[in-house]
Amino acid sequence: MKKVTEALVDDERQMSELELQKKQNSNKLNRLKAETKNLESHVTILHMVNEWKFGEKTDNCTTYTFLHETMHLQLVYEKSNGTDADNQSERKISHITFKLQLDDEKSQCHARLVHKLLSQYIESETSWVEKYPTKRHVPKLLHDVSLVVSRCRLLGEEIRLLKMWGGLRLDILDISCVDTQVHIVFSSLKKFSKFEVVFSISLMNHLCVLQVESFKNRIGSTAIQQIEEIVACFSPGKNLLTKIVKKIHHSLLC
Repeated sequence: MKKVTEALVDDERQMSELELQKKQNSNKLNRLKAETKNLESHVTILHMVNEWKFGEKTDNCTTYTFLHETMHLQLVYEKSNGTDADNQSERKISHITFKLQLDDEKSQCHARLVHKLLSQYIESETSWVEKYPTKRHVPKLLHDVSLVVSRCRLLGEEIRLLKMWGGLRLDILDISCVDTQVHIVFSSLKKFSKFEVVFSISLMNHLCVLQVESFKNRIGSTAIQQIEEIVACFSPGKNLLTKIVKKIHHSLLC
């Protein structure tokens, strides 16, 4: 009888320990789920803030993507000899290459303009590896490229929005892009005026710069000098094209 009682007590003790362990594991699982959700939230925020996303990684190669994976940045490192594992930040980069993979036939004109500007930026930098020679320089590389990508992307977004609502608010009859040029046709019944302006866009010190490439007056007395004076009022910066278009509308079409 005594042995049976001891066995029952031992069983109860083991069951209590198992219940406690189960509760601890459940709490640990809930904590890990919460931490995972928090990390996923941080990753989502980083993707919203950063222009780049982490692509693929092998022992000697890392890829980053931009603009919905239509632009790839590939870094190739020199092979590690195994003795510098503690000094990875000084690992040398042997090649830095870019690939632009936009489908020109399926993409909109403002997207093609953005990629054309980025292509010119990439080609203008002839010494990528000399400028960013080691793994320690990768954050600076990503920052510099992201800065240009961001400004070109925002310009493309400006053009998209002007195309969408510019006809109602700013007397834009038509807006289109060819290479790095933006063609805008303005037309106002109120002023009995119609003219076309072609802006050329280039990158200077990582900023988008606009210049009047050509001008055609169709109806009315608007002259190219008036457009050039308006453009000269603005310095390169955020929403430059929109500011110029609004000024043209306010000064010449209202």
